[in-house]
Amino acid sequence: MEASGNIAFDSPEQSGQGWIEVKIKKPDSVFVKIEGPFGISIAQALITRYDFIYYNVQENKAILGPTNDINIGAILRIKVSFDELLSGFSGGFMLLENVVDSLNAESENGLYTINAPREPGTQKYFIDPTLYTVQKYNSYDENRKTIVEVNYSNYFEESASGRTVYFPSSIKINNPGKKQSVYVDYVNKSFNKSDIKFSIKIPKSAKVTKWD
Repeated sequence: MEASGNIAFDSPEQSGQGWIEVKIKKPDSVFVKIEGPFGISIAQALITRYDFIYYNVQENKAILGPTNDINIGAILRIKVSFDELLSGFSGGFMLLENVVDSLNAESENGLYTINAPREPGTQKYFIDPTLYTVQKYNSYDENRKTIVEVNYSNYFEESASGRTVYFPSSIKINNPGKKQSVYVDYVNKSFNKSDIKFSIKIPKSAKVTKWD
């Protein structure tokens, strides 16, 4: 997947808006590039399931380290797991086979709902009964407190590699406990391209920091 559009983020520490470019290779790679007004490059991040590279263009600083919720939260301003990041930006979710075998679908406010285990806690998917698209995703801790909530809207239909794809143009990712929100409104989208590539070039003059 390749997509780009407007982004706005809000947290107690910082708020702002700009232009975001997202490239995803499922199941294990996410590239994010954020630009500010007048096309000024602000930051780039290449995140895999195991490690990440983050380059702050304005400060000429690079950070390398393992991928975990805390590190993702520090560089992208919202604390989520890698799978939640992958699914959050794409609107597509993957469930482990042992989880699928134990799922139960219910109905709530005209939507199908599916509950699945999450260590620790649970996950809940709200699914449109007509197109089978995810309208909302909630992640709860062991006390049923919401950790992450993702809302999807403005779905459109597109053909890609002989398949019909339904993709959300508007995505809101919210971490209520941290009072962090990210809003993405995609303008350009393309899917299932075989030649998708992404990389980050860090200048030799950049200050490089390694996180644990």
